[in-house]
Amino acid sequence: MGKIDPDIQLLRSSVELPNGRIVPNRLVKVAMEEGIGWGGGLPDQRHCQLYRTFASGGWGMIITGNAHVDPSQLATPHCRYIPDDSIETIQAYKRLRDVTLAGVPSEQEPPLLLIQLSHAGLQSSATYSFSRPPWEPAVAPCSERPDMGDSVLGCIMGRVLWPFKSRAIEDSAEWFKIVDLFIKCAIVAERAEWDGVQIHSAHGYLLASYISPLVRSEILSGRTLPLRLHLLYLILDGICRATQKSFIKALKINSSDFVLGGLNEAESADLIREIVSWSMVDILEVSGGSYSNPTFAEMEAPSPSLNRQSLFANFTKSLLPQLPQPPKGPAILLTGGLHSRPLIADSLRNACHLAGIGRPACLQPALPLEVLLNPEIEREDAYVGGYTISGGETMKWVLGGGSSKKPSQRDKSASGLAKNGNGKTGIPLVGAGVSTMWHEWQLHRIARGAKPDAAMDWLWGGLVKEGIWWGLLGGGPLEWCRRTRQELEDQKLD
Repeated sequence: MGKIDPDIQLLRSSVELPNGRIVPNRLVKVAMEEGIGWGGGLPDQRHCQLYRTFASGGWGMIITGNAHVDPSQLATPHCRYIPDDSIETIQAYKRLRDVTLAGVPSEQEPPLLLIQLSHAGLQSSATYSFSRPPWEPAVAPCSERPDMGDSVLGCIMGRVLWPFKSRAIEDSAEWFKIVDLFIKCAIVAERAEWDGVQIHSAHGYLLASYISPLVRSEILSGRTLPLRLHLLYLILDGICRATQKSFIKALKINSSDFVLGGLNEAESADLIREIVSWSMVDILEVSGGSYSNPTFAEMEAPSPSLNRQSLFANFTKSLLPQLPQPPKGPAILLTGGLHSRPLIADSLRNACHLAGIGRPACLQPALPLEVLLNPEIEREDAYVGGYTISGGETMKWVLGGGSSKKPSQRDKSASGLAKNGNGKTGIPLVGAGVSTMWHEWQLHRIARGAKPDAAMDWLWGGLVKEGIWWGLLGGGPLEWCRRTRQELEDQKLD
C-alpha cells in the first residue's frame, strides 16, 4: 500500500478542545435546516433516519439543524424546538441521539453530536412559520422588517411575510427570559446525553442583532463592544454554570455580518478576541453569508478551482495567529467555500482547526469516507460541488429572485429588480430560498430512506414530488396505510 496523502493524514487527525473533549477528525457536518415535517415540534423518526445516515459517513462532528428555544418565534413551519424540560422532551432528543450513534459502524470512532440552539428574532414570520397569530410581531432589539430589496415585489413579499414590524424588546426582564430559555434548552440537551450545543449568533437571528450593523446600525450606536456582547455573554455564562465542563459550548458567528455590515477587519478581529477572552467557548464557527443572502446558497455550487472556493479564509488566516491555539483556546471552525481536499487541508494549516461542510453533504452524506478521507481518490479528484440545480435559475427568476448569472447573460427585463449587496438582482431571500428548499428536499429523501438525487428538477422533482406529495400529503393513502401498519407492529413489539 502506498504512502497516504499528507492532506488525508491531516484531515484524519484529532483536535483537543479546551474542555478536554476530542474531535476524532477535522470534518464537521454543520447545521442545516432539515425542513422535515409541518408544525415543528420534537424530532421524529425522519430526523432519526437522517442523522443515522450522516453518522455512518465518517464525520468528526455532527451539528443538527437549529432547535428553537422559543416555540412562538420559529423561522420556518418545519423548525424543531425544545418546548420544555419535561421527560417527554428529554426522551425525544435522547432517542435522536441514540439512533444517530447506532448508525456508526463498529470500526469507526463515533462523531461528537451537538444541537444548534436558535432564536429567529427579526427573521421569524408569523404568516410563514405559523408559530403564532399573524397579528403578533416577531421580537427583536428594534422595530423593523428583514431586507427584501427595493423592488415592488420585494416590498409586497416583505409585508406578506411580516405584516407588522418586529416588536422592540425594551424590558430587561424579557431579555433575561430569553437568556433563561437558552440555558434551559442546553440543560435538556445535556440530560439527553448530547455532547454539547452550538449557540446560533449569525444570519440575522436574534443574537446577531447586537453584533452586526446589518440589522439596524442604530442598535449599536453608543454601545461599547462588551455591552453589545452582553446578551451572548449571559447566555454562555449561564450554560457554563448549569452544565458540566465536558459539555461542549460552541458558537456560530458570520463573517458577512461584519463585512457587509460595515465593520472593518480590525473591528471584526476585536469582536472575536473579546469572545475568546471569556474562556467559555470550545468551538467558534465562522461562516459566510446572511439569512437573506447567504454566500453558501448560490444556485450553482462552486467549481473545484482553488482560486474561487474560500470566501473568507483570509480573514481567519490573519486572525488565527493572534488567538490561543486549542486546547488553550477554542477550535476555529471555518464553514463555506471549502470544496476540495487540498483547499480544506490548506485552510487547516493556515486558517482554522476544523472544516465545516453543509450543502454538499445533502448529496453525499458519507462525503468524508467516500471522497475526502478516501486514499483511492486522487487529490485532484477529491472535490465536492460543481453541480447545478436543474430549473433553479428559472424558478428564481419567476419568483422574483433575479439571476446570479453574469450581467451579459441576464435578461434585460430583470433590470427593474432591486440589486442586492453582491451586485445581483432580485429579492435576496428568494434567491437563497430556492437553493435552500432544493437542498432541504434532498434531506427529505434521505430521511425517508431514499438516496439523494443531484439531477432532481426544482419544480417537478422538488416542489411537486418532495414538497407536496411527500411533504404535505405524506406520500398519499398507500404510504399512510404502510405507516399505520408499521406503527401497530412497533406497538406489538413494545
